[in-house]
Amino acid sequence: MKTRLIVVLLGFLGSGMFVACRDDASDKDDDRPGKAVELAFQAKYPGATGVEWESKGVFREADFTLNGREYEAWFNTSGIWLQAEYAVTYTSVPAAIKDFIANSIDYPPTLWTPDAATEVLERKNYPDWYAVELENGANEVTIWADAEAYLHRAVVEDYSGNDIPQTILTFVTQNYRQALLTEVGKWSDGAYQANMLDGNEAKQIYFDRSMNWQYTEWPVLFSEVPAVVKEVLNSTAYENYTVRSVDYRQFPQGDRYHFVLTPKQQPGLDMALDIDLQGNIITQ
Repeated sequence: MKTRLIVVLLGFLGSGMFVACRDDASDKDDDRPGKAVELAFQAKYPGATGVEWESKGVFREADFTLNGREYEAWFNTSGIWLQAEYAVTYTSVPAAIKDFIANSIDYPPTLWTPDAATEVLERKNYPDWYAVELENGANEVTIWADAEAYLHRAVVEDYSGNDIPQTILTFVTQNYRQALLTEVGKWSDGAYQANMLDGNEAKQIYFDRSMNWQYTEWPVLFSEVPAVVKEVLNSTAYENYTVRSVDYRQFPQGDRYHFVLTPKQQPGLDMALDIDLQGNIITQ
């Protein structure tokens, strides 16, 4: 199972949707990143060598080498860094992830062996994610986890290019017309997740087993949360909690902020809190 990013560009050329893949020939003049992107790249990755650029709609991808590693990094045309991917050895993966895999009930280490290489996915405002491929004979699964293994999921099938389910392609094309799909995976429970770049953000879209859209989310800084929403957290009910993370979520029923709160006295017993844009707590 390959986890290296293969991108799908969603947009319209005339009346048809087109797909952009790494192997497509391109006009080198069109691949020039622009001054804003070049400056942002140089500030983000000083010392990068062998830099090559590709254009995918309103996004620019740089392939380069840094500290002996091969990178792919993505910017929008305003020079905002959105994500990067590179490989590390499994031995250098954070201990929490290796412990999680070593103690897995669903994929016991007596049967499942981790691949020697692990992909690392960095995205704007997200924790780093590690993609560890496990093999059991001809069977493969990819365990995605953050450095603490606090967040984790098993992906049993990856999709790219023409293999991406048409239902997912159609939804994204109709609702995020300038977006760039970077990863589509099927979870072990049958649900689907699509990762995409859209505007200034890297976003995640969730679909159920029937590929019905559930919601779209992306992380935001607490400083970006509106005052009317923050005011809810100032109540005595939450005075003994700290904010672990904040996501902006789009649901069919309306948008909301999703908070994960950690008790100050009992770290680890986190709670979730959803608040709509008017400052109302959502209980369902």
